[in-house]
Amino acid sequence: MGTWKIWMDTGGTFTDCIAIDPTQKYKRLKVLSSGIIRGTITHQISSRSFQLLLQWPIEKDIFKDFELCLIDRGIKTKIHHIDLERSIVYTYEALANVKSCAIEISSQEEVPVFAARLLTQTALAEEFPKIEMRLGSTRGTNALLERKGAKTAFIITQGFKDLLLIGTQQRPDLFALKIEKEQPLYSHVIEVKERISSDGEIITPISTNECQSLIQRLKKLKVDSIAIALLHSYKNPSHELQIAKLLSNAGFNYISTSHLLSNQIKILPRAETTVANAYLAPIINTYLKNIQKGISNIDLKVMNSAGGLSNSMNFQPKDSLLSGPAGGVIGAATAARLSRISKLITFDMGGTSTDVSLYNNRYDYRFESKVGQTKILSPSVSIETIAAGGGSICEFDGHRLTVGPHSAGATPGPACYGAGGPLTITDVNLLLGRLSADFFAIPIYKKNAEEALTKLLSKIQKSILNCTRDVDIDII
Repeated sequence: MGTWKIWMDTGGTFTDCIAIDPTQKYKRLKVLSSGIIRGTITHQISSRSFQLLLQWPIEKDIFKDFELCLIDRGIKTKIHHIDLERSIVYTYEALANVKSCAIEISSQEEVPVFAARLLTQTALAEEFPKIEMRLGSTRGTNALLERKGAKTAFIITQGFKDLLLIGTQQRPDLFALKIEKEQPLYSHVIEVKERISSDGEIITPISTNECQSLIQRLKKLKVDSIAIALLHSYKNPSHELQIAKLLSNAGFNYISTSHLLSNQIKILPRAETTVANAYLAPIINTYLKNIQKGISNIDLKVMNSAGGLSNSMNFQPKDSLLSGPAGGVIGAATAARLSRISKLITFDMGGTSTDVSLYNNRYDYRFESKVGQTKILSPSVSIETIAAGGGSICEFDGHRLTVGPHSAGATPGPACYGAGGPLTITDVNLLLGRLSADFFAIPIYKKNAEEALTKLLSKIQKSILNCTRDVDIDII
C-alpha cells in the first residue's frame, strides 16, 4: 500500500482538505471542524432503516459503528451500515416516529482523523494506510479570541504579581472616559520568594518550604496549566528550571517556562508569551496527541505562524496562533507568482476570524504577534486578525446591535445549519440572497435563519417598549 499525502486546514467552523492518493489522484473534502458530517433523513422506511439525502463524496460504506444523531430529538444511536446506492441508513437500534429531520454522523474522533478516514475510505475496524499529513489550524487563535483556553496559574517573582495587569500603561483609546481593561488569561497569580540579579547572580534562593507551599497551593487551585516567568531568568534560568522540575514531579503535566519560550531581556513580553502558551498548551497538545493516537501510521507536521512546518513533537502552542492564516498567505503568494503578480492583499474570512495580510515581492515578518489584545513574542507572517467571520453571532445587548467576537463555531453553527444555533453573518447573507444553499456541503434550512432573525427582532422591540415605559414614568 502506498502513502497518502493530506494537506489540511482546520478552522473554527470548517476543515478543508486536499489529498493525493497512492495513485496520484487528487481528492478534496470539506467537513465541519467539530468532526461531523450533516445530512437529512427524509422519511422512515422501517424501525431500523431510514431514507437519507446525501451530499457526501463517499464511494464506500465505512460507517459501521459511527454515531448517528437526530438533532431535533437529541437521539443518538449507532449505524449498522449505509446503502450508498439507495441512500438508506440502517441502525442497530429500532427507532419510532422518525420524521424528516437533520442528522449528524461522526466517528467521535478529532476532525483531522475523521477527515482522513473519509478521504482514505477507512472504516473504524480497519487500519489506516501510511499518511503524510501537513496541518494548519486556528484552534489556538479561536481559543484566544473566544477566551476558551485552560485554567492557568501564573508564577512570578515576589513583588510583581500585577505585572500583566499594569502592562505598558498604553491606552488603546486615548480619549476614552471609561477605560475597560481586558482580564488576563490566567485564573490565579502566585508570587514566589526568589530573586536573581540582572547579571545572573542568585540573590535570594528558593527554599524547600517555599516550593512545598507552592505545590500545595496549586493542587488546591486545581489548575490545568502553569506559566512560570521569573525576573532575569533569561540570564539565569536555574530557578525556573527548579520550580518546573518540582511541579513536574508533583504530577503537573503542562508547565511553560519563559526562558525556553522567549529568552529575551524584557520581563513583560516574556511573561505575556509564557502565559499565552500555558493557556493554550492543554488544548493544542491534547489535540495533536489525539491525532497521532487516532492515526498511528502518520508523519505529522504542523504549520507554524511563520509559514514553516514543525514536527508535532516539538511544536509550541504559542507558534500556532497564525498557523492556518499563514498557510493562506503562503498559498496566495505562490499562486500570485505563478500569475506573475508580485503585489497583493490577502483576505481570509473563515467562520470565526478574518485575516488580512500584504505581500510586496516578499513576505512581511514580525516577531511580536497580537491576537485580540494578547501580545506574543513569536516569529510570524505579518497578519492582522479580528474576531469576525461567517459564524460571528449577531446579537442585541440592550443598547446596540453587535457582531462577534463570539462565534457559533461548527457546533451548533449558524441557525441555518439546523442544529439550534444563533443568528450569524452566514444567516444574514442567506436571507439577503447572497448565498445559495445548493453550494453548501451540508443541508441548509432557510426557515431556521428566519426564525432566528425574528427572535432577535422581538428582543429589540421588547427593549424599545421597555425604554418607552421608562420615559413615560419619568415625564409623569
